Amino acid sequence: MSGSWPDAHTSTAGPTSALPARLSHVRAGLATAYLLAPALAGRIVTRRPRDRPDRAVVRVLGARQLAQALITGTHPTTAVLLFGAEADATHAASMVTLALVSRRWRRAALADAAIATGFAWAGTAAARPDRHPATQPGWRTARNRVADREARRLVPSRLVRSLHPDEP
Repeated sequence: MSGSWPDAHTSTAGPTSALPARLSHVRAGLATAYLLAPALAGRIVTRRPRDRPDRAVVRVLGARQLAQALITGTHPTTAVLLFGAEADATHAASMVTLALVSRRWRRAALADAAIATGFAWAGTAAARPDRHPATQPGWRTARNRVADREARRLVPSRLVRSLHPDEP
């Protein structure tokens, strides 16, 4: 089974794996800096004073980082770590897009994209197969269940029936 993803959407990292805890602590530290000193965090990245709306954006990012640190720190399952890595990768992509379209936000967006990419990589590494026992349904199955539930909630049922007439 080495080299393949585990069937472990509810298993936690073993006692020898400190990476999920370290990742959570680093993320919480960054979140604390964003929340408590948004002007300083913004100035370090952009080399210019930040105005009130800029500080608000930094605080929102800090709140997201803190929430993710708490979730991944208290429930370091394969699925949670991979969901977090997906969120980080999506955030990185959105920051690269922002950097392409906004000269004002370019430096901050690229710095945040680099941070998010690092967290995405680390989250994926923390969820590596050799860190988790392969004894439970796969993380992809858990992810698909969540996606199906959200699709049922958001997509009109008549559209689903037209796409999949054989399903109830």
